[in-house]
Amino acid sequence: MPIPTEGAWPPVEYAPAYSAYRDWDAWLDGSADKLRAVYRWRDASGQSLPPSQRARSSQYAGGLVGTISRWLWGSPPPTGARDGRLHIPLPADLARTAADLIFSEPPAITSETAAVQERLEQLAEDGLHTLLLHAAEAASALGDVYLRPVRDPEVYSDRAFLATVHADGAIPVIRWGRLLEVTFWSVLAQDRDRVVRLLEHHEVVNGAGRIVHAVYEGTADKLGRVVPLAEYTASAHLADLVDADGAEPTGLDRLDVVRIPNAGPQRQWRTIAGLKYLGRSDFDGNEPIFDNLDEVWTSWMRDVRLAKGRLVVPEHMLQSNGRGQGATFDADREVWSSVNTMIKSDASLTQQISAHQFNIRWQEHKETADALVEQALRHAGLSAQTLGGDDGVSAQTATEVQARERMSFTTRGNRISGAWRPGIAQAVELLLEYEQAWSLAAAVTPERPSVEFGDSVSEGPETIARVVQLLNAASAISIETSVRMVHPDWDDDQVDEEVARIKDDQQAAISVEDTLGAHAGQQPGDDQDEDGQAEDPEE
Repeated sequence: MPIPTEGAWPPVEYAPAYSAYRDWDAWLDGSADKLRAVYRWRDASGQSLPPSQRARSSQYAGGLVGTISRWLWGSPPPTGARDGRLHIPLPADLARTAADLIFSEPPAITSETAAVQERLEQLAEDGLHTLLLHAAEAASALGDVYLRPVRDPEVYSDRAFLATVHADGAIPVIRWGRLLEVTFWSVLAQDRDRVVRLLEHHEVVNGAGRIVHAVYEGTADKLGRVVPLAEYTASAHLADLVDADGAEPTGLDRLDVVRIPNAGPQRQWRTIAGLKYLGRSDFDGNEPIFDNLDEVWTSWMRDVRLAKGRLVVPEHMLQSNGRGQGATFDADREVWSSVNTMIKSDASLTQQISAHQFNIRWQEHKETADALVEQALRHAGLSAQTLGGDDGVSAQTATEVQARERMSFTTRGNRISGAWRPGIAQAVELLLEYEQAWSLAAAVTPERPSVEFGDSVSEGPETIARVVQLLNAASAISIETSVRMVHPDWDDDQVDEEVARIKDDQQAAISVEDTLGAHAGQQPGDDQDEDGQAEDPEE
């Protein structure tokens, strides 16, 4: 598929995916204004409508019966009253937790080649772990994320670096689960009905990778016409990099982009040829639960507002503010003067003033909200405890934690082995090839590194010591292995030094035991004469 030249944007065949991206982006953002804007514009099937097909605001006057009435955020705000709808940021928390579960610790990216290992350490110092953590959060929300090598002399003059592109900024071509080509796009400028987009089409032509750049001036849902790259500051630097066809060579013999899907298989678009291989978002199918959770939270806060204490007082107790100014009652006033009015002689002050305060149904709301949160996490493949649910246990071993969060750790293992480990290795290899192709100063002989993820839950020192003691008693562990278990962060030199110290201490302990044993082996009276007197050693 060549770079688009005109027509609808995004392309019609990707419209279902981008409709979902708009929803998921609104949930991830958590802005009430964005949620109202997204869920207000829907068709009969629940899909978001493009701007050109949206209705006018006047059509919603007096309420609306239809698809949007099934959503809290789709119904119009109440007439003559403030909009009391509130949002719980569970989607954002879910995406962050899913990313933390994978990248709570930096993965170990290593190579047996010294030069490559030095370059990998420099890559880690440049912030690779943070980039991967943020990429995993975007993949959790949108279903896919893309990694690509980039060179920018104003950022790093001697080396390239990895950059990410989120799913809602990509138009991929995937066949049999493999990424063949992809178009990345971003908005350079937007005012009223005019939208300026920059497109980067990554492809391989005749065994050579290249990137085709183009800038388009269009509308919210139309790509529009092509304009020169130099017309906009954000794209002007590309004008010196491209040839007559607007293409920039990558120097590689393969695609310079790696796609990392969040999960699979695809549920929404499993029968659509161009979309069925896209990654599945953790928000997919959870949207009604998110909406219902916001409704519960809104109802709970409404109870809090209604439960504010209010006093109903007789009219004669009100303080007049003057003609036409109304009257008020100061509940904080401590001393009141007598009021010239007719009052029943048997009516006390408490009988004349009545207090009204409703109960807050906090327990019912909390239990409902907790059940919705647990269901949303389960649907995303996470355990409730992973998000910090209170299970009444103050201290747990790593084994107990993994038992209670088995679903989360199973999901973590699947995503690491199926997507992130091979994806990171391929992306780093592409980066090394890219640096060599452009003869950058940091270039080394490219090779695919080894990527290993650590345990997300570590055993406590007491538990490790107990395990080592049991294995040592069974003669099933060496000194070196024991040291590595207790100090997993030590390098080989530190481990060797500690093993030598332990062996020296053990040898010294054996010498002391032999000396004590020799003295203990003497029989009573060996140093006494026949009369029981101690013998003189000089005799």
